[in-house]
Amino acid sequence: KTPKLARQELLIRVSRAIESGEYRILPHARQRCDERQVSPPDIETALQAGRYVPSRDRYDDQYRDWSYCFEGASVDGDPLRVVVAFEDWMLVVTVVALGQGAKEG
Repeated sequence: KTPKLARQELLIRVSRAIESGEYRILPHARQRCDERQVSPPDIETALQAGRYVPSRDRYDDQYRDWSYCFEGASVDGDPLRVVVAFEDWMLVVTVVALGQGAKEG
């Protein structure tokens, strides 16, 4: 099993990916964004200004690596959960709208 990134390394890698634009929104996450009216700037804002939630990190057997959970607000202040993983670039695995009536996924 690949070891998890240390908190500081994770935060640095997320910040660099956003600043450089070197991240991809995977098809599942893109579908969720379309369903929930979430834009790339919403994802970036939630990752940059949100908080890391290590208790929600998961080991992904498909990628044989960890995914990391962040919770923050969209550009409009709507609460979001964003899950990311890393290959060469940061990958946005899924986006969940939190709050009243929001569907998990």
